[in-house]
Amino acid sequence: MAKVLWGVDPLAASRLGQKQNEPPFTQKELARIGIPAHKIDRVQAELARLAADKTLTRAELTQLAKKIAAVLL
Repeated sequence: MAKVLWGVDPLAASRLGQKQNEPPFTQKELARIGIPAHKIDRVQAELARLAADKTLTRAELTQLAKKIAAVLL
């Protein structure tokens, strides 16, 4: 049972049933700034979550996109 609990992302579980926000960048825009194709979907999801409160500028989101892609496997 513990392995199942450790395998569940608590952040993803807390957002179950909530409507997903629109990502601030399209796939083409993310590819243009250098995000690998296999990471684009996850980066878009993270950016949509971060952009939901509307406190970050587009330039800050661009920098975050690069940092998120670097952290993802």
